[in-house]
Amino acid sequence: MRHIDFENIEEKFDNTLSTKEWKQFENDFKDSDDIYIVANGGLWAVGNHAADDCTRLFAKAGIRKNIATMESQCLMTSIANDYGWNNLFISWLDLQKKTGKMSENAMIVGLSCSGNSKNVITCLHWAEKYGYKSCLIAGQPSQVTPKKVNQVNLNCKYFHTVEVLTLILFYDLIH
Repeated sequence: MRHIDFENIEEKFDNTLSTKEWKQFENDFKDSDDIYIVANGGLWAVGNHAADDCTRLFAKAGIRKNIATMESQCLMTSIANDYGWNNLFISWLDLQKKTGKMSENAMIVGLSCSGNSKNVITCLHWAEKYGYKSCLIAGQPSQVTPKKVNQVNLNCKYFHTVEVLTLILFYDLIH
């Protein structure tokens, strides 16, 4: 069997759990009524999976919490066509806010392997503008995240490590 380098993922998991940034994320996550996850590619799939499992398991435990990712392919292609890829998620968040779906006690969570995904970072600026809690979980430190945004740096070299570690961290939140 071939070996895949996951960069000592167990150690990265333990190190992340002990950071003040992760502890702040846990507290903000628990205190928020609505959580919106924005990400691209594999991390979008991780965020979508985490949102579904968190929502299902929290509901089973009697905890009222809405956790969402942008799932509608129809809406995705419409917004991307009309406003461009870099405005995809911010347009979706605006829609959630304008329609009243997003509570005042919402949190925006950005996931990015590089830490610099423009359409994700734009949402963190948006969250800061409207006074929502926010967090970036990233494989590498971001150079463009607003200063007030909590940033959980996973210190990973490979995208696959960021994706797997992020999913494991979300499971830690719900178990």
